[in-house]
Amino acid sequence: MTINIAALGKHAKLALRLLVSWAILSSFLVTAHLISDYFAFSFPAPLSAMLALFLALQLGLLKLHWLQPGTQPLLNFMPLFFVPAAAKVVEHSPLIAEHWLVLLLCLFLVPALGLISIGFLMQWLRGTS
Repeated sequence: MTINIAALGKHAKLALRLLVSWAILSSFLVTAHLISDYFAFSFPAPLSAMLALFLALQLGLLKLHWLQPGTQPLLNFMPLFFVPAAAKVVEHSPLIAEHWLVLLLCLFLVPALGLISIGFLMQWLRGTS
């Protein structure tokens, strides 16, 4: 039995890149939790971590290729995160069938009215019609 040293080195580099990527992602999340707990924000820490990560990427503080080894496996398993939500929809289908009109209005009318009102507000603030 022989061990291929070149392949071992390749796997070690991949493992190191994966660990660095996860360390960067985890540091943003832990920092967001610490800031949220210290200042008693009601804003969810994972969302503020994503916002900080987005800003770091946009400002060039982080490079996308630093994060890709850790994010690609997460994206591959992302559909599994929606299974519990789908199960709850099936579980509450009688309630959904009873209040379908209100749910449709909430899902479509409310965002549409919000977008329209924001559009009018922006036009009014800019002084255009």
